[in-house]
Amino acid sequence: MERRTDGRVPRDRLLDRLDRPAALRAIVGLPGTGKTALVAQWLALNSADVTWIDDAVGLPGVIAAAGESVLVVDRGDDLPEPDAVAAALARAPHVRLVVCGRRPLPLVTAAQRAGLEVTQLTGPQLLATPDEFAAAWGERGTAAVHEHTRGWLLPARLMIDAPTAEDGRRAAADYVRAVVLDGLPSAVRGAAFRLALADPITPVHLRAAGVGDEVAGELRALAADCQWPAVGSRPTRPGGVDHPAFGVTRDGGGGGAGAGGGDEAAGELRALAAGCQWPAVGSRPTRPGRVDHPAFGGEGAVWSLPPVLRDALVAELAAAEPEQPAAWHRRYARALLDAGAPGPAARHARSAADWPLLARVWNAAGLTLLTEQSDDLVAAFGGLTARVPHDVPDLRLPAAAARILTSHPPGVRTLQALASAFRAGGEQLLRAEEMTPGRPSDRQLQLLSIGIVADRLDGRYERAAAGAARLERELTGRDGDVWPMHRAWALHQSAQALLLGGNAQRAVAAGTQAYAAAHDVAAHPVTAHIAADLALLHAAAGATVDARYWLDVYERHTAPARWLEYLVRLPAHLAAAFVATDRLDGDAARAHLERAEDDTGQAELWPFAVAARTQYALSFGDPLLALADAERSAATNSAPAGGLAARIVDRCRAELLLALGELNRVDTLLRAAGPDAGWTAVPLARFHLLRGEPDRAGHTAGAAAWAPEATPRDRIELLLIEAAAAEALGSPGTADHSFGRAAALAARTGALRSFTLLPDGVRDVLAKRSGIALDPAVLSARPAYPARAELVTLTERQRSVLRALTRHEDAAAISYALVMAPSLVEEELRSLYAVLGATGRDAALLRARRLGLLPDG
Repeated sequence: MERRTDGRVPRDRLLDRLDRPAALRAIVGLPGTGKTALVAQWLALNSADVTWIDDAVGLPGVIAAAGESVLVVDRGDDLPEPDAVAAALARAPHVRLVVCGRRPLPLVTAAQRAGLEVTQLTGPQLLATPDEFAAAWGERGTAAVHEHTRGWLLPARLMIDAPTAEDGRRAAADYVRAVVLDGLPSAVRGAAFRLALADPITPVHLRAAGVGDEVAGELRALAADCQWPAVGSRPTRPGGVDHPAFGVTRDGGGGGAGAGGGDEAAGELRALAAGCQWPAVGSRPTRPGRVDHPAFGGEGAVWSLPPVLRDALVAELAAAEPEQPAAWHRRYARALLDAGAPGPAARHARSAADWPLLARVWNAAGLTLLTEQSDDLVAAFGGLTARVPHDVPDLRLPAAAARILTSHPPGVRTLQALASAFRAGGEQLLRAEEMTPGRPSDRQLQLLSIGIVADRLDGRYERAAAGAARLERELTGRDGDVWPMHRAWALHQSAQALLLGGNAQRAVAAGTQAYAAAHDVAAHPVTAHIAADLALLHAAAGATVDARYWLDVYERHTAPARWLEYLVRLPAHLAAAFVATDRLDGDAARAHLERAEDDTGQAELWPFAVAARTQYALSFGDPLLALADAERSAATNSAPAGGLAARIVDRCRAELLLALGELNRVDTLLRAAGPDAGWTAVPLARFHLLRGEPDRAGHTAGAAAWAPEATPRDRIELLLIEAAAAEALGSPGTADHSFGRAAALAARTGALRSFTLLPDGVRDVLAKRSGIALDPAVLSARPAYPARAELVTLTERQRSVLRALTRHEDAAAISYALVMAPSLVEEELRSLYAVLGATGRDAALLRARRLGLLPDG
């Protein structure tokens, strides 16, 4: 489209319509839609004689006396004798009549009855498109202008020509107030004033404004013409506001016919609002958490007035009745909160500047706002002046949330910042709450659970676990007086704290209680998150059947959750990766690990990601690469000594080193952990088995297999090690017994991978003798660990020479440093090289460092 340098909006599509043969061309639309300019442009392109008629009285006679020409009536709303005009046109085929108006023209119907061809352009066609705006004024800024005016030309021109955007909006609104609001009947105008405060307009707003179902149906139907209603009378005070038409008292009350404006008023308002291509039902993009909500009756139950008209209405209402906007926002907020739409309710409460009401919305549905409707949370609670949270303490936490969500991108940093801000803003509130006698409030329970999150993210797991115990005590006996999702959220945070504190059994119990508190809420992200975490808890322990159950539950409840979505998705993908690996489904396991790859920024679950990748690497991947990944993750993330993360990473290191046959490094790792470390039982038993010490392997495995803290996966591994050790010691009865028990446990959990944990020769002998048919996937899988590995041991003198070798180049220097005879040094070097399988100094040092006989560096 050719760009117009004069700022004139090209509407060639309309000129083409006017060129079609017709006796009557009717152009109907609101002022400022460019009717007269369009006719003038069309006439300039035609060579026919043109007569502009100001007074339409006697038009039939004018038509009869005219030669071949075009007659234009620019203001034809009150055109008299429409049937006579149509009859005159029928008798004069050489005359073409063009009539412009602001309301539906009776002449159109009369001409159609007379059998005349009629071309009619109404509001939707008159409004300019975004491309036409760009062709006239360039693309910069015109998209926003079009969104604000919906293509209404004169208000758009006022915005384009204004020095600032604010001046432009004000000028456009002033124009609409002058030319449109003055033309509306009082009842229609009163309804429009109230509904202009809602964006979008929903059934909840209509009910709160007193509009019944029948009128709501008419409003949803929407008219197709951008014109004033054909019925009704003009207001008695031009440009003024007839206060009783608002249907409200000074305190925001009202109702009945006055409040709703009646069916006639709503129908007229519908014709006004919808016709100006001010979008039809469902045409406007929905904003998640605001429009498509069950309380609104579904996607097709919302509509909106164009912003430029809303501005004009709100400005007029505020000028005439300054307290009315706040009163209606307050009414809408309460109605929406009662209808289960906290996001829009919070926005209305903020618009009303009703801070106690805004706090009420947060206390009733803060969790929903935080997890599902963060855009509404930011809009409603962001940018509050410091005085407001100071005077209304309940607003401190959501104000902090809005500030963090605004200044941080989504992700774990946001979550940690939120928790820290909550704790900083909530400790004073918590102390005040604790001084109040009686049971703790919902707010205190929120503060306690937030404190657990903050302690957990800071790595203070003991304090988080203590907070979880206290929360459990506070929740005891409160089943009926705590909002279910508050209880579920609090128990969920306790479960995560207990897990990361190393108490998996209590974590499972708390997580199960959390789900019981929330399971009746369908498709809620908190419910989905609880199920995903429970799936991960069971999957990481090897309880595959239970993990698959909770993954099914997760699928039933999963739903998008904005910035929290990845928190819900990550544990589910990790759990599914564990389950797929146990089932020897390498492709599925790899797919889930890849999907979890983008989510591993969640600091708390990184050890489980390392564990899942370790299990996959042992059977399908590269243990050396997995070991490097585990080391990198441990260096990147915080892992307090003795905490769950450190234990998981050390266990993964041990398993990967065993798979690589690096017994020396495993020995160093196990010695550093000490005999009381619970995670060492399986690696230590396997260490002895690979080293060729079946008696020690069997003793270690047998002592730990039935310990209460043993997980299903560990118990299976220990029983298999015990079976292999007994077989090596020549005790087939013990071997068959242990192998049978391991196979029974594996069958119950569906863990096929368990059978790949032994050398295939030993496994096949035990399976054949026990009469156990192995799955084909087991027979084709590679063993996770080697059959044997070597532990390199050095004498004390060899260790001394090795350490000296790191600092000195030759035997003479070592002899001098150790005060040892040169011949003895030479002898020790030869024996050291032989033990290490090296032929020189550099190779010996490299081998010693790889075996863990020397510190890294």
